[in-house]
Parts: sequence; C-alpha cells; structure tokens
Amino acid sequence: MLRELVKRWDNHKVLVRWLSRFFLDVDCYLARRGIPRLREVGLTSFHELVYREVHSTAKEAVLELIHKEREGEQIDRALVKNILDIYVENGMGTMEKYEEDFERFMLQDTASYYFSQGVKVYPRGFLS
Repeated sequence: MLRELVKRWDNHKVLVRWLSRFFLDVDCYLARRGIPRLREVGLTSFHELVYREVHSTAKEAVLELIHKEREGEQIDRALVKNILDIYVENGMGTMEKYEEDFERFMLQDTASYYFSQGVKVYPRGFLS
C-alpha cells in the first residue's frame, strides 16, 4: 500500500508540473486575478481526494515498520522517507500536516515503546 501511495503521489506531481507548464499562460492569468494557480489546485485536489482517505492507514503502516526496525528487522527506509515526504508536502509549505497527522502519533508510540522496554523517556528540555 505504501509503495502504491508513493507511486501515485510521484505521478500526480509530474502531471501537475506538466499541466502547469502546458497551461503557463492560463496559470499566469489566474495568478493576476488572485485565483489559485494550477500547482496549488493540484496539491489541494490530491489532499482532498487521496491524502484524507489514506493518511491514517499510511501512518499505521509506517509505525509498524518502525516497530519492526526497533526489533532488529530490516525495513525499506527510503519508503518510510518517501511517505513522510508526502505528509510534509501536503502541508503546502508548512510542517503542519506532518506534525498533526504523523509526528504526534509517532512520539506517543515511541514513548509507549520505550516505556514498555523499561526506559524512562523525558519530555523535550527536561534534562537541559
């Protein structure tokens, strides 16, 4: 599922880039009128039609891969990075989606994991 999501995201970005180039005159006209540009509309479309539907499932799958790596298994780190890039890029220039939809859960999961392993986890800045 994760590989397919990365493939579709990459295809979507290529198509949006080519549409923006092909319709450059229209895109410039839209920008002068204060209408969202084609790239922004493309990202918004992916976000609303795909990202909203799969980000929760993708989060669980990535957390499972992280669990496997903690237990000594080899995982596809490039795949994990590519999925996390999707979270970041869907924040449209901010880290908001990554932080809301993944980081918060990963930090909770990490604390739970190390707690179950008997390791004390301190909040940021606690020891400094």
